[in-house]
Amino acid sequence: MKIVHSQLWKTETRTMRGVALLAFCLAAVAAVPSTSRLSDKSLTTIDQYPSSASILSTWDDISLVYVCAGVIINNRSILTAGHCMYYRPPSQYRVRIGSSYTNSGGQVLPALQLIIHPDFNDANLHSDLSIVRTPVFTYSHNIRPAPIAGYNLADDLNVWATSWRQIEGDRQISEEQVVTISNDLCRTRFDGIDAEVTSDVVCTRWPNQEFNGYCSGFGSGIYQSGILVAVHTNCFGSRPAINIRVANYTSWIQSNA
Repeated sequence: MKIVHSQLWKTETRTMRGVALLAFCLAAVAAVPSTSRLSDKSLTTIDQYPSSASILSTWDDISLVYVCAGVIINNRSILTAGHCMYYRPPSQYRVRIGSSYTNSGGQVLPALQLIIHPDFNDANLHSDLSIVRTPVFTYSHNIRPAPIAGYNLADDLNVWATSWRQIEGDRQISEEQVVTISNDLCRTRFDGIDAEVTSDVVCTRWPNQEFNGYCSGFGSGIYQSGILVAVHTNCFGSRPAINIRVANYTSWIQSNA
């Protein structure tokens, strides 16, 4: 049974685990971002990644605070990390689409429904995916769904990780080139760490660094040639980053989007 939080969902008492986790640090044709970049980490614009969305929280329907990134998968659904949406009701979330920034521009949509993957585990972040349903919106040059990969990535492959990078007074869409590594190699870096490297994840590292990962913003998309291949869900600084492999969840995504 899928976990659904609708507008009638009532906030339940949660343990402090939620705070710790938050602090711990198909689709139609979409525009394809260039794979030639000047640096491994750079600011870019929404027309390069029109499937990117920012997920915001609000307590008063006025102030908006950035929470996580998301990826547009059709004209009413945003894919993101499960732990981003697990702890609050839909009424406290908004989604900004069509903007290079999290604080301005584009369209701001209310979250109508949160669909958490039924196998999501907030202790180990297994199946760490969720879908945010919004009112139906119209596609444009800056608002497009991401094609979803139906294949598994090879090791030692260059991919592009998006994020909402902090700038003065705002956050702007950015891109970072990262490299996939084998799960067997990744697993050796997590001995004694409360994180499991399963076949449902793909690990990534910075180029020219053997293991160091990155924190690109939970829920952000990882792309290969413009195709969504993973969603970023966990990071550990000196260890590889962990991302959910979307090819393993295609059926669930399609049936709930």
